[in-house]
Amino acid sequence: MDPILLILALVVIGIIYFLKEDPTQKEIAEAVERFPGPKRYPIVGTNFSFLLKPKEEIFLLIAERVKKFGSPHKAWMGKLPMINLNTPEDVELILNNSVQIKKGYLYKFIQPWLLDGLLTSYGAYWHKNRKLITPTFHFSILEQFVEIFDEKSRILVSKLMPQANGQVFNVYPNITHCALDIICETAMGVAVNAMDKPNSEYVSAVYGISKLATDRAFLPWYHSDFIFYRTAMGKQFLKYVNILHGFTEKVIKERKGKLADTTTDQEIHEDEEFIGKKKRKAFLDMLLEASKGGTIMNDLEIRQEVDTFMFEGHDTTTAAICWTLFLIGNNPDIQEKAFKEQEEIFHGEDRPVTMKDLGEMKYLERVIKETLRLYPSVPFISRLLTEELVVSK
Repeated sequence: MDPILLILALVVIGIIYFLKEDPTQKEIAEAVERFPGPKRYPIVGTNFSFLLKPKEEIFLLIAERVKKFGSPHKAWMGKLPMINLNTPEDVELILNNSVQIKKGYLYKFIQPWLLDGLLTSYGAYWHKNRKLITPTFHFSILEQFVEIFDEKSRILVSKLMPQANGQVFNVYPNITHCALDIICETAMGVAVNAMDKPNSEYVSAVYGISKLATDRAFLPWYHSDFIFYRTAMGKQFLKYVNILHGFTEKVIKERKGKLADTTTDQEIHEDEEFIGKKKRKAFLDMLLEASKGGTIMNDLEIRQEVDTFMFEGHDTTTAAICWTLFLIGNNPDIQEKAFKEQEEIFHGEDRPVTMKDLGEMKYLERVIKETLRLYPSVPFISRLLTEELVVSK
């Protein structure tokens, strides 16, 4: 088919898709339009201004709308209606609601990668897997990886030191690569060495797929799977999905083989590439043991949860660390108190950090918690209403 005709066909299909409304959609649209909010335009919805701004300014626009229209207020992402809640009273209506638990529409853009992991699933399936996974986050489990945290943190410091010359620089790339290294070793037991090999196939796919999913969310004409997966952007997205799934599946296969070679009363002493010098059980190892040969979780479900853990873990950790550094840098008095606490713990010694040391960092813990209060790593969540909900106004 001629490329020009194909493009024209996609444009026509896209216009029909966005302009067509069934009776239910029309009823919902009329209800949504009763709320205050920015003007709605055909196809792009209320996000016309988003298309004209760089992505780093979009959150500023969202914040301006919150100040201008309050809570609740309407927004349209293409033909998708949204009601934004931003007061504790309104948000509580969702967080404490046992019925409104279905994940929102925007989660679909990352679902081809994560499928039905904890981030995207809901209901009985979510509860079953959450119950199985929760014990893997016990402090005794995390303690096994303090050596990894220390090792990767030292590499991070070595990357940051050359840039510590009194000038402003972007800490995000180094922080996110460090977080990815730590999460991959704790989640899968493998070293991806993102800090030293930021352009490797797997690392590039992790960041590439996140960017494309975000870009797609803000481009309403790409919300249709039919259109999106026929574009270069959609094909690249699927390429990233295949790379990420293939990597995790390969690790699962290798871990299953190694775990099968150990007896139930033996300690697992594996190759350092997978677990390290000491006895450690990565998140994947514990899922494999808990799955009981696939009777509780099959390989697909395990892959979903490992991918989800890796994605959520490195992304949220990066945001928390970057915001903490930003606030500490802008509050020298707080920085000095946090520094003195470290001096009191280490007394100038350059030694590995222990779990006991971390437990003594009371002031730094408060700094991090206050940072998360002011700048949460996940600034918003989304739910798809399954029945009517009465809000404050």
